[in-house]
Amino acid sequence: MHIKAVLAVFAVLCVVFVSGQNVAEECNELERSCRSCVRRLNYRQMPAFNNNCREKTKRKWRWRNLDRCDYAKLQCQGWDGRLDCDDIARISRMHRNIF
Repeated sequence: MHIKAVLAVFAVLCVVFVSGQNVAEECNELERSCRSCVRRLNYRQMPAFNNNCREKTKRKWRWRNLDRCDYAKLQCQGWDGRLDCDDIARISRMHRNIF
């Protein structure tokens, strides 16, 4: 009986791990497709968004400019909730300010 419980937990962990990989692969594919499309349109920058988030997070994060494709990938990775500037900085692994 104990071995069945261990196998069941192991099976669930394997499914969760594989589904997590699929999401990461799908997000990377979304970014590649976006870059291909945006390259042709030359419509990549988001200055108002970057300036707004830089201002909102200046005490906590060293904001780096994101383009539309970066943002699309981050939205894909953070699909389980609403993303604010703090979440975006964290998910995109921006450097934290140290005061």
